[in-house]
Amino acid sequence: MKIKDILKKNIVKDILFNIINLILVVVYFIIFNTQANILDSSVLTNFIDISSMIFLVVSIVMFEIGYRKDKAKIFIYGIEFLALAIFTLLIKHMPKVLGYTMKEYTEIGIYAFIAYYILKSGIQYDSINDIQWLSASE
Repeated sequence: MKIKDILKKNIVKDILFNIINLILVVVYFIIFNTQANILDSSVLTNFIDISSMIFLVVSIVMFEIGYRKDKAKIFIYGIEFLALAIFTLLIKHMPKVLGYTMKEYTEIGIYAFIAYYILKSGIQYDSINDIQWLSASE
């Protein structure tokens, strides 16, 4: 198997992983939005705290693994989890500051994460085209 084929396979795998991450993030926010209307405010605050703590722990673990194994990809996933944790932590305060409802704020988060993952996947897909162009010029 040629190197370009291996690179294409890895990039396609990364793009699929990004799509799966995007689906999981969107499902998380949809569940959050539906439960926000049902749950008591103290239970919702506990849910926000626990979920953000889980995301922070996962982020720190990914940072450590990425640093120790010198894997930039794992480190970037850690940054993504950190962004999700920070956004989740800010759900309690930012809607009040910005004058939005909690539902509107989480929808903004969904759109932001969708835009990020589409942009990230587009850049990775563009690198497949670069590989094809380089192999055609050889």
